[in-house]
Amino acid sequence: MDPYSIQREPDPYWPNSYQWEDEDTDTESPSADANLRRARTAPSERTSVASTAVNSDEDRMARSNELLRRSSTTGAFGERRGNAVNYEAALSEYEGLARELTTQSRRYSVSQGEKGGQADFDLGSWLKGVKQANEDAAIKPRSMGLIWKNLTVKGLGADAQTVSTNLSWILEFVQFWKWGRHRGTDFTILHNITGFCKEGEMLLVLGRPGAGCTTLLRVLADMRASYTEITGEVSYGGIDSKEFGKHYKGEVCYNEEEDINYPTLTAKETLMFALKCKTPGKRLPDETKREFKNKVLFLLGNMLGLTKQMNTMVGNAFIRGLSGGERKRLSIAEQMTTRSTINCWDCSTRGLDASSALDYVRSLRIMTEILHKTTVATLYQASDSIYNIFDKVMLLDQGRCLYFGPVDRAQPYFEEMGFVKPSRKSIPDFLTGLCNLLERQVKEGMEEKVPIAASQFEERYLQSSLYKEMMGELQSYEDRLSRERPDQLFREAVSEAHQKHAPKRSIYTATYWQQVKALTTRQFQLIYGDKGALISRYGGVISKGLILSSCFYMMPQTANGAFSRGEKHKSYALYHPSAFYIAQVIADFPLAVLQVILFQLCTYFMFGLDLTAGKYFTFMVVLIMTNMCMNGFFRFWGSISPNFFTASQVSGTFLVALLLYSGYQIPYTKMHPWLFWIYWINPLAYGFKVLISNEFTGQDLSCLGPGSSIPSGPGYTNPQYQTCSVKGGQPGTGFVLGDDYLAAQYGYFTWQLWIDFAAVCGFFLLFTVATALSMEYVDLVKEGSLTKVYLPGKAPPPMDESEVAKNAEQANENVEAVADGTVFSWQHVNYEVPVKGGQRQLLNDVSGIVKPGHLTALMGSSGAGKTTLLDVLAKRKTIGKVTGDIYMNGETLNVDFERITGYCEQMDVHSPYSTVREALQFAAYLKQPADVSKAEKNAYVETILKLMEMERIGDALVGDLESGKGISVEERKRLTIAVELVGKPKLLFLDEPTSGLDAQSSYNIVRFIRKLADAGWPVRGGKTAYYGEIGKDSATMINYFERNGGPKCSPEANPAEYILEVVGAGTAGKATKDWAEVWERSPEAQNLSRELDEISQNIDPHQRRKADSYTQPFWSQFWLVHKRMQISWWRSPTYNMGRFFNVCFVALISGFSFWKLKDSSSDLQNRLFAVFTTLIMSNSLIILAQPRYMAERQWFRREYAGKYYSWAPFALSCILVELPYIIVLAAFFLFCFYWTAEMNQGSDRIGFFYIHFVFFVFYAVSLGFLIAAFSTTQTMAAVLNPFFTSILILFAGIVQPPSLMPAFWRSWMYWLDPYHYVIEGLVVNEMEGVKINCSPEDLLSINAPSGQTCHQYMVNYLSHPPGYLANPNGTGTCQFCQYSYGQDYYETTIGWSFSNRWRDFGIVIAFWAFNIMAFTFFVWLFRRPKR
Repeated sequence: MDPYSIQREPDPYWPNSYQWEDEDTDTESPSADANLRRARTAPSERTSVASTAVNSDEDRMARSNELLRRSSTTGAFGERRGNAVNYEAALSEYEGLARELTTQSRRYSVSQGEKGGQADFDLGSWLKGVKQANEDAAIKPRSMGLIWKNLTVKGLGADAQTVSTNLSWILEFVQFWKWGRHRGTDFTILHNITGFCKEGEMLLVLGRPGAGCTTLLRVLADMRASYTEITGEVSYGGIDSKEFGKHYKGEVCYNEEEDINYPTLTAKETLMFALKCKTPGKRLPDETKREFKNKVLFLLGNMLGLTKQMNTMVGNAFIRGLSGGERKRLSIAEQMTTRSTINCWDCSTRGLDASSALDYVRSLRIMTEILHKTTVATLYQASDSIYNIFDKVMLLDQGRCLYFGPVDRAQPYFEEMGFVKPSRKSIPDFLTGLCNLLERQVKEGMEEKVPIAASQFEERYLQSSLYKEMMGELQSYEDRLSRERPDQLFREAVSEAHQKHAPKRSIYTATYWQQVKALTTRQFQLIYGDKGALISRYGGVISKGLILSSCFYMMPQTANGAFSRGEKHKSYALYHPSAFYIAQVIADFPLAVLQVILFQLCTYFMFGLDLTAGKYFTFMVVLIMTNMCMNGFFRFWGSISPNFFTASQVSGTFLVALLLYSGYQIPYTKMHPWLFWIYWINPLAYGFKVLISNEFTGQDLSCLGPGSSIPSGPGYTNPQYQTCSVKGGQPGTGFVLGDDYLAAQYGYFTWQLWIDFAAVCGFFLLFTVATALSMEYVDLVKEGSLTKVYLPGKAPPPMDESEVAKNAEQANENVEAVADGTVFSWQHVNYEVPVKGGQRQLLNDVSGIVKPGHLTALMGSSGAGKTTLLDVLAKRKTIGKVTGDIYMNGETLNVDFERITGYCEQMDVHSPYSTVREALQFAAYLKQPADVSKAEKNAYVETILKLMEMERIGDALVGDLESGKGISVEERKRLTIAVELVGKPKLLFLDEPTSGLDAQSSYNIVRFIRKLADAGWPVRGGKTAYYGEIGKDSATMINYFERNGGPKCSPEANPAEYILEVVGAGTAGKATKDWAEVWERSPEAQNLSRELDEISQNIDPHQRRKADSYTQPFWSQFWLVHKRMQISWWRSPTYNMGRFFNVCFVALISGFSFWKLKDSSSDLQNRLFAVFTTLIMSNSLIILAQPRYMAERQWFRREYAGKYYSWAPFALSCILVELPYIIVLAAFFLFCFYWTAEMNQGSDRIGFFYIHFVFFVFYAVSLGFLIAAFSTTQTMAAVLNPFFTSILILFAGIVQPPSLMPAFWRSWMYWLDPYHYVIEGLVVNEMEGVKINCSPEDLLSINAPSGQTCHQYMVNYLSHPPGYLANPNGTGTCQFCQYSYGQDYYETTIGWSFSNRWRDFGIVIAFWAFNIMAFTFFVWLFRRPKR
């Protein structure tokens, strides 16, 4: 387990020890222990499981007995009997006990643990008892076999797709006549495969990567969407694949190679959720759902060694939690909770140590045999112990079947063909090695007779007697299926397993309501698990509410305060997939309520809003529903988008349209007739209308005072001859009724308040239904398919076997000229990390040495501390305390240590936008010495490509698994190793380098990095258990453990499995001794200590060797990093073209919304808001830039830790790579917006608008990078974004003029806000010199005193512009326009000046420069992740 695992408080419902309890207090009821003792002393009552199997016969019984003998591990491989799942006991005892258990209660007690520990868990006995209890309760078993005939599968060929670029996207978009066409050629993945797997049997599918093993399992699991054509027949116990996929899809499960789990859930929460969705409707008598779930949890926890980890977070690469092996076991357990009839396991032992893998497969054997499941598995590097557990094996190569038959006949079959199996080589490795011309061995004299190509192997098999025998068995099996019709019993069993009220033909066991309940619980667990995001969310709400309310503190009940109130309201803005969304909605509701309550408490009273209970709670309810509605809006676009970028771009684009047509920026009465329909389908418009109507209805807005009435000042004190400065007022009245103001200004009528609220609720329901339906029926991602994409014209042609052999031989020639002599030693290394309540020691006095030409194997079970030790030795740890002596070549570690060494970590982190060859060249250019020519580096890259058998994918894009495009998991592991090898390291650290690779690939890798492999040492629990020579056939190491009390190791044993068993690895591993203590007292340890002491004494404290941190100078680093980043951006059309369409859409909708702006006074406000739209548009650029940077940061951190390049070139490249794209985006924004809105046509004004806007976007994107640089996750950045952007907009001077701001904010925040200078520069540039001609509806009516003309009455007021009289010579009613020129608007209302235009431009550049410096600082500060 990861030493930093985060554990939650123990769950009282998870027992430390699990026990049966009597249902009543009858003293005659025997205890479970008594039953167990009686069962063990009554062998006559025991029967083999085969005798109770459905449709069992003599052949089956004989086969089972033979299988038992063959798979028995007692002493065969040096494995201790007590350390494995007790398979033999599972098939021979417990029969009497099982029957008596049916009379006992299935209630499970909550225990705090038993003194002395828990008894060994016997899986076979347990399952057999459960099976017998189910039979007694008349619960029908579900068992179905698999048959596939003439199965041929085709997929996209290498030429079907090429690497996408910005240009290719444009060309594809323009060439609309090619949309939807199938391009390229298909290639055949599987060729006419026929086979079967009966219920109660296990089939092992073997083959090298690319042989078609995964495809076979996916098709058998009815996962067909990613393939272009599938022919042949697949049936499930007599049910065809079409019917099975429609009604019984949950009965066949596929477990993929990668582990996908929620990292913030605990292991128990993960499994409990799956169980809630799969708890059957028909259970044992009196057994509750809770008891059933606890029973299965107990079973899985013991079977897979997860009992102690149940309350530990799952974690991932960025969240501390379970170790990699424990996460794999959790994924296995999660599938087992489905109780599926047919299980397909794809490389499910990847990441498990050999002993845990063996225990896991043994468990599969027992479950398959006792519960009559059908198991099909693919495994890499399977041992003979694992291999012998299976019934049949299918060997594939190039999509062709080379062998299908019993496991015990495979080796003789190929030996008769002329091949030789080397000693100590496992049978699976022997079989897959037959497909490798360099690895396989042929009997003398048979060289010309054995097959070479896969098609020749296939032909030999089809002509063999074994093939005819297997086809005969298949026919007999089909006849039995036709005769006995097990499909009918299966249908009945599946039907009765459905929970009450669940549709019997549904593929889901639980009812829709139960699914929603389970998902809602999980959603709250996810929210609670991510406490950082939760704190950031509500902390942001409170802080933003306080700042907002202080800015609008106690808004006056005057005409001046009316506009501010409007802006404030505008700113608030294993199951059915649909059930998942419904659960999210339910979980959102209490969070939204809490969020609104906190925000309202911070703002409502400080705003000085109407203090009546009705309005207060109306405000709250409307905000809650608007919040929920907009959640639905964003999730709807997420549900119909293929990835995050698309969803963000589409939703962000439409959000701008919704904000623009919310009724605030453009009043309803002023909306352009082309686009005003957006208002009617806009939930924000209805929400804004309700909020503002709720506040203004019944209010009297005073028109008394300067600025609120016209005319005002000396001589103008009679309200009869004044009018309000806002619309809705009547001449001669001293106030404006709020209802009249809304009707005149916005076209709103307050009597429609609850109708508008109903509209908000209606939109919420609409988004909920639409999102639920889209999640249920829209499937844009094809079931985890992975397609390789190549550079144009670089797709490899088919290659025959002779070329493969030739290339392998060429690579082999260069193996010996790689290593350089290095002595690396460490002595008394200790490592402590801070934990809650103190310190935890993870490494305890570990010592060792690596000499030139030696490869040291680090062995241990999952959680033993292997990765921790490698991290410490490779100087990758950033937290905790490391003590001890570490030396390299007679000196302490120098600044170039990370550069001259290589570290292949478990996580395969690479730039997905590079090709394989480009990734290797990048590493070679930066890691190899500067005096090595580029041609030499390129040549060495080609050597590594040949060695790693990666030539054919050299021009393939690395890609990423989530997008479905790129190289495979296995190929990524090769690339991880190759990237380090091209640097020619003097010392190489590899953390599980062969995990996920087949034996041949693993052998090629190890063969390359060593000359001698005669040193080995296992580590357990952070302590050394052994260090020393392995010896020939591992004799030295084995002798050490046998000599010190370990069990005898069989000559045929796998030494790795033996050593792990001895030190107590495996899911139920228990060491018989404290091997760390044995090691400390051993003579080997004393010899090692003396050697290390000698090295330490001879260390020269005065280092004379010159060492540089990096091989390349700064500008060479910058050029290489920037070049790669330019390629990455060019190959990111989803990001760049998405931004392009986003900008163009916003520009066009803004331009047409403000189409051909006129010169009336109301158009001044429209000009202001037309420019203001640019600020809103920039938000989407900020949001989209962040995940792009955070992705780049992942591989930067790996490369920086390896001293490829410094942090400064990376930071500088991130900024510079964006500049050309921003310049182009700004130009298109100008073209689409400026002339459609008919902004100021002066050439100087157009030029200033463009350059000012360009640098503003520079600033906006750099702000996005800055926020991302100090954010640990995308979630954190997403939470912080609204806080920063809303604050910047709030104090820019438009939402609240500086004259109305509290003095505190006006004195400093207004002047520190970069948006102030951005918007001021754009507004004054646009409005300066525009002559105003008020339209009739914009003129204010003022009563003139009797006997005076309008000019005579207003002459003193007009002496202080702005404004003019439309009828100066009129009498009675005067028509007054408030502004004469555009500058009158911003000078009087905001206080800006045209003379500040270039000053503002310079300040925007200064803020951009500040962002760059701050961004660079945070890149440096967080250059290394916490580990």
